Amino acid sequence: MTTLTSFPSQPLSIPATTLCLIVCLLASPLGGQQPAASSDTLLQHAIALHQAGDLDGAIRAYREYLAAEPDSVQARSNLGAALARTGRYDEAIAEYDRALRKSPDNPALLLNLGLAYYKTGHHAEAAARFERAVSLSPQFKEQVTLLLAVCYNNLGRYKESVSLLASLEKDKAGDPGFDYIYGTALIGDGQDAAGTAVINRILSRGDSAEARLLRGTLELSAHDRDNARADLEKAIALNARLAGAHARLGELLLSQGESERARAAFAQELALDPGEFTSNLNMGVLAKEDQDYVEARRYFERALRARPNDPGIRYQLANVDLATGNPEQARQALEALLAESPDFAEAHATLATVYYRLHRSADGDRERAVSEKLMDRRDALQTGAKSR
Repeated sequence: MTTLTSFPSQPLSIPATTLCLIVCLLASPLGGQQPAASSDTLLQHAIALHQAGDLDGAIRAYREYLAAEPDSVQARSNLGAALARTGRYDEAIAEYDRALRKSPDNPALLLNLGLAYYKTGHHAEAAARFERAVSLSPQFKEQVTLLLAVCYNNLGRYKESVSLLASLEKDKAGDPGFDYIYGTALIGDGQDAAGTAVINRILSRGDSAEARLLRGTLELSAHDRDNARADLEKAIALNARLAGAHARLGELLLSQGESERARAAFAQELALDPGEFTSNLNMGVLAKEDQDYVEARRYFERALRARPNDPGIRYQLANVDLATGNPEQARQALEALLAESPDFAEAHATLATVYYRLHRSADGDRERAVSEKLMDRRDALQTGAKSR
């Protein structure tokens, strides 16, 4: 029985010479009754077209076969692979999902579904499928480690990415793709010294956009704005399509009060990746400041899709609800947020405002007091001063 694979092209957020992952789907027995000879001939014809590179013909043949044999996991998964090869990832996802309903613990199906989600920028969904596939078949771990680390980086789960990659450094150090992903994770996790070591390792091979972006990100976090600007602009000059470079430059420009240039930088990032978290977040903030709440909500919702359940984005959406005359909706959102993130001082302050708007003065006073206490504690930790 022949089963075909999808061949992902360059993964998101990884330099161009980094990964070539070929995932071989495991052969799965056909569900239900064996197909009639004519049906089996049609399936073999579809596979032959697929192997010959006639993807459109294969897609038509698989669909014709599935009209007669809808429970075939093999044909359904092969159809998903063919659709993915043509870039029709949403359709591929639908077919993989249908196949998984018949074979829910099929690790190769989970892996290919994860790849389709990955290619569409749905990193949370991709990570969940990769994790499940590896839990079922640990032999897949090596194949998906870098992809999973990229997902974690895009989700802001830097500590998990570092944990995943640290054990590989001895063998992988010097590989451009590994160093870039690992450096991103280390810097995101606040491990500046280790991140600098990786940057120097990249630069030892010559100047590169990736090293400039990592160093600019590190300098930006250290408030070294002049050097950050030079490195980020150089990164873009070396590779204007490098994922994240325009977003980091936009953050820097915004911190320097150059709102319109920042807006243009975020727009350039979103032209490359419409789901990029940082640019959607900041474009939402800028739209909110312009009191364009429809646009603000659109950007914030995109950011939330990039990082589901992110407290900062949920907070911003609650602020949009409040600004557009929906205090009850804002209350529900903020109460749910604070149940999960009780130390979120600004959310307590906004909830106080919401309670006052709803004529719940005692609740408002309580939330304001909590907010002030949390802010005092934070100031004390930052300055070394004692709390009031």
